Amino acid sequence: MTQLRTASAPIRILLVDDDPTEHMLLSRKLSAIAEPKIGLDFVAAIEDAVHHVQANAVDIILLDNHLVPNNDFRETAPRLRDAGYTGPIGIISSDISGSYFQSFPDYGADFRIGKDEIDGKAILFILEEFLPNMLPEECNDDTR
Repeated sequence: MTQLRTASAPIRILLVDDDPTEHMLLSRKLSAIAEPKIGLDFVAAIEDAVHHVQANAVDIILLDNHLVPNNDFRETAPRLRDAGYTGPIGIISSDISGSYFQSFPDYGADFRIGKDEIDGKAILFILEEFLPNMLPEECNDDTR
């Protein structure tokens, strides 16, 4: 059962990536953001992600394009939707140039971003774009 998020709780990001180094790198990037408060959860497999979203409040998911043994987001993103997750899903990859990335909405994903593009500014932009009602007033002036 999904838990409800309280107003004072941090924004919960779930990183689904089979490379633990990506978790460490994203943690460092997020630690530089003072507001809004962000909590980062990490799982390495789609099965764990499915269980996580069914048991925990998750505001946004960053899903690695390729998780072993799955093929790519065309297989994994629908599994998160089938598990009942309705929030934003972003596909992250070292290379988003493949033509199949253009079809990300058809598989339940909301955006795609290269791993090399992810920094504090990119995360804040993503949060402003997909979670504007969850941000403090000073974080979303451009969205009102």
